[in-house]
Amino acid sequence: MNNNDSVQSPSVYRVAQGDIERRAKIFAALADPTRLRIVEMLALCGECGEKSGSEIANQLGISLALFCHHSKTLLEAGVIQTRKEGQTKYNSLNRELLQDCFASLMPK
Repeated sequence: MNNNDSVQSPSVYRVAQGDIERRAKIFAALADPTRLRIVEMLALCGECGEKSGSEIANQLGISLALFCHHSKTLLEAGVIQTRKEGQTKYNSLNRELLQDCFASLMPK
């Protein structure tokens, strides 16, 4: 194999550094089993597309404080979005971000 055989097409593999860092942050947020369970739960949430923090904590069998810790990481990565109604925060997936992130791994 000569040097030319190992060279990748630059147009296919060239990705902006900021995009790589953003995706790395998303994957790091998803690397924790509890956070992944939160994301899976929200993905299967149904028509409403959102759940309160206490609903998620109760369904996962974790404390609300632990949920808040994990949701902060997911929120900072952009994986989830929150909406406040009164004193209750409702969480939903940022489906577009996740679709774009995973689609970037399998370009057409």
